[in-house]
Amino acid sequence: EGTLFDAGTLHTISVDIPADTLADVLQTYADTGDKKWAKASVTIDGVTYQDVGIKLKGNSSLRGVNTSSKAETLPWRIRLDKYVDGQNIDGYSDFTVRGNSSQTSINEAVALDLLGDAGLATEHAVQTGFSVNGSAQVLRLTVQNLDQTWVTQNFPQAGSGSILYKSDADGDWSWRGADGDYTSSFDIEAGPDDYTPLIELLDLLHNGTTADITEKLPQLVDLDSFAAYLAFEDLIDNFDDIDGPGNNSYLFWDSTTKKFTVVAWDH
Repeated sequence: EGTLFDAGTLHTISVDIPADTLADVLQTYADTGDKKWAKASVTIDGVTYQDVGIKLKGNSSLRGVNTSSKAETLPWRIRLDKYVDGQNIDGYSDFTVRGNSSQTSINEAVALDLLGDAGLATEHAVQTGFSVNGSAQVLRLTVQNLDQTWVTQNFPQAGSGSILYKSDADGDWSWRGADGDYTSSFDIEAGPDDYTPLIELLDLLHNGTTADITEKLPQLVDLDSFAAYLAFEDLIDNFDDIDGPGNNSYLFWDSTTKKFTVVAWDH
């Protein structure tokens, strides 16, 4: 899995971003709620990467953000390849430095390990000393984001045309018609730009009869893993899952099996 997510080491990530750029990012979010990308240099375990894309990450964790907020305490998405094609560390280019809901964020780290033990798709996470513009380091959890690298790791047998959809926190699962626009509710994080499988699933859920759903849902969704997912989220008392206020979830569609897998996210 490479050295970035070696859990035996406390890793360090330091971000250097022009003060006026940082202020603009924070003010834009405070004024509009938009999380704009900015360029920064990012040093990971002593190696510096230039022209890295960073932006704020989260929703409830960003309440009250303004230009006086301490950047080292905020959640950030970091993409090494946002502006430099192919830039990566150990094959990883996209990860999130979480906001802390506890002193150590060990709650999410444990949840991710347990997901793997339950046979469900999970992601790598490591403890990190995080700083911005020379600030004191803050202990944070750095989590792998879900992209094509993640798909290959978690679904190595999946077809080449497989698609990873992300349910947006501000979106919904409404039916917008067979030719409707679903891009405001679901982003495609990996695979071809094709919403056809998702539209088929939403059509069944919204327009199918009970008999239709009973017959066809097992053909469209991996119900065994979905049942395990629901049980897991209930076991750890996570209310912010697929049916929670932020709809925190991904849907992975395998082009070989033609089935969706509901993927856990944000614990």
